[in-house]
Amino acid sequence: MRLPWNIILRFVLIAAALVAIAAPLFPSLMGRANITQPIAFNHKKHAGELSLPCTTCHQSVEAQTFAGLPQTETCLTCHAAALTKNPEEEKIRQFASKKEMILWKRVYQVPRDVFFSHRRHVVLAKVECATCHGKMAEQITPPTRPLVNQTMTWCISCHQERRASVDCNACHK
Repeated sequence: MRLPWNIILRFVLIAAALVAIAAPLFPSLMGRANITQPIAFNHKKHAGELSLPCTTCHQSVEAQTFAGLPQTETCLTCHAAALTKNPEEEKIRQFASKKEMILWKRVYQVPRDVFFSHRRHVVLAKVECATCHGKMAEQITPPTRPLVNQTMTWCISCHQERRASVDCNACHK
């Protein structure tokens, strides 16, 4: 039995309307969630003006697969005492006084079937952080989404430019 075209059209229009309504309410389902960090870290101040290398805060970059997100103790290295009157800086000491970790949220996520090693890219291939992460040193507030759209095509083009392997098994599990 075939459904009349008007019933199919109504179904499609209702489905489209539901998606249009749901998209702003559930951005993560649509693949474009805005991320809010627990502290509004100023990369421009730290990486730009103070010229701190990324490894100051992301201490695992050179030794491990993951870059690592800064631990409260890492921040306290410089911010145990107030350097500014910025309330964001005070949040660091509040986390420390409660013996809590700062629960940073990952902005960049690789697909589950992809193996990515920061160490391999940064130490061995000498890829600059900005190549994959964009102009973080210009960001006054934490990015709410990736600054670089890291698609497979984008990765392959970088591999080709650097004469790195483009064999599927080099990156995909």
